[in-house]
Amino acid sequence: MPGRIWSSEEKYNIIMESFNNPNITIAEICRNHGIAASMFYKWKDQFLEGGRKGLEGKDPEKALMKENENLKAIIGEMTIANEISKKIT
Repeated sequence: MPGRIWSSEEKYNIIMESFNNPNITIAEICRNHGIAASMFYKWKDQFLEGGRKGLEGKDPEKALMKENENLKAIIGEMTIANEISKKIT
């Protein structure tokens, strides 16, 4: 039987509960919400990794797209230079 599907908002609220209530244990939070501790820690790791990436201020996909555009421009220039050299010879 498949488990319950949690929305991102629900996951966020559960993770934030652990930050906002230092007096409650992770085991209690997991018991209250009916989740395994391993699932909680997985969500927490994903949450923290997303925050770290957000603080970097760089989108790796955008950087790759920009590099791709630069390389295409270089290839275009080289193609034009090659065509010109063929006509000269």
